[in-house]
Amino acid sequence: MKTSIKLCGFKNIDDIIFATSLDINYLGMIFVENLPRSIDIDTAIQATTICKEKNIKSVGVFLNQNTDTVDKILSKVDLDVLQLHGTEDITDYRIFKKDIIKTLHVTKDSAFMSENLDFENTDFLLDASSENLQGGSGKCFDWNILNDVPVDKLFIAGGLKPDNILDLLSKYTPKCVDVSSGIENKIGHKDHNLMSDFVDKIRAY
Repeated sequence: MKTSIKLCGFKNIDDIIFATSLDINYLGMIFVENLPRSIDIDTAIQATTICKEKNIKSVGVFLNQNTDTVDKILSKVDLDVLQLHGTEDITDYRIFKKDIIKTLHVTKDSAFMSENLDFENTDFLLDASSENLQGGSGKCFDWNILNDVPVDKLFIAGGLKPDNILDLLSKYTPKCVDVSSGIENKIGHKDHNLMSDFVDKIRAY
């Protein structure tokens, strides 16, 4: 199985143009206000247009925002996927008829996976748990947890970067790997060399 690649946390159009020139599957943008990686609407509109031209899925990341707020954004930005990064109830967001990625924040054990997860209608992303649930912390979770979960059905995030991505792939084959801080030279500013290195290592593996 070929692992998909999601690059996330874009806010600058030059970074978006470069990212979409790479062999990636998803491009993520954060629509939570007042975060260092939050994107403005005009740039997001440009990004979704570019993604459609390149057959890359555009992902909007939301954090406990109500459906009215999401609806207002979708009325302007034609996203392909909604990523729900907080404690949202997935069923509330089905009204938008979009693909959904639901983030599961990893704790010290894998009990969070004991619930019945609907893989038929939702993608699930495992990310390192953080106090504010914002993601992009650069911290890995204990990958040993992946021994107890259906990793081939999961998106994996949390501290991934060019220096450790092959360590992950040598042990597991996730459905998708997701990176944000691991391809930055400072928060919100992507490093094109790191992006290329990350993608090239995965595609050559």
